[in-house]
Amino acid sequence: GALILIAAVSIGYAAVQRLLAPQPLEQIGIGLAVSVVASLINLGVALVLMRVGKQHRSITLEADAHHLLTDVWTSVGVLVGVGLVAWTGWLWLDPVVALLVAANIVWAGVGILRRSVAGLMDTAWPEEEQAQLRTVMEPYVREGIQYHAVRTREAGARRFVSLHLLVPGDWPVRRGHALAEQVDADIREALPQVTVFTHIEPLEDPVSWADTELDRDGLDRDGPPTDATRET
Repeated sequence: GALILIAAVSIGYAAVQRLLAPQPLEQIGIGLAVSVVASLINLGVALVLMRVGKQHRSITLEADAHHLLTDVWTSVGVLVGVGLVAWTGWLWLDPVVALLVAANIVWAGVGILRRSVAGLMDTAWPEEEQAQLRTVMEPYVREGIQYHAVRTREAGARRFVSLHLLVPGDWPVRRGHALAEQVDADIREALPQVTVFTHIEPLEDPVSWADTELDRDGLDRDGPPTDATRET
């Protein structure tokens, strides 16, 4: 991300220099041809890296892809700038296009840096993934199984979630364990590459409801529901 920003600043600086002191373009034919070929190659490699990076949630691969796309955008800017100058004769159009390209590269670099910092800070999952988690748990809630104290975090390509499962207190250990295993499997099926931690608590015990600030729906719960002993 930082290298991408440095490249953008360099392009922007050169563009400002040419904007303040416009110069005619010279001997551009061979250079443009080479630039087009190189850009097509870089674009192909960048798209592959981007796809693999998103698939494996690798910021490093995505950063490499954006770095190659920086070269592509630069070449596109050169082509557009040269074309506009050749068409209009306005030399100032070339550096203006370069500034626009630099701004686009800055945007990409800032995005990469933001995601890198988020990975270091162990941030929570994106809202769409948290929504998927709630969808997975809905059938259990309908069967009378409660859950709360949901904690999600990301660390690079790894994702983690922990949650408390509240079940009738007279359940045997074997049944509670089987439920936890099934919840684990369902979450990992919907959200691959997730490590799941579950904690079984008795539904009737008020102590089980102590983590109200971490409750899944943000609602205060003073204690277990009156019909908590209902068997599923």
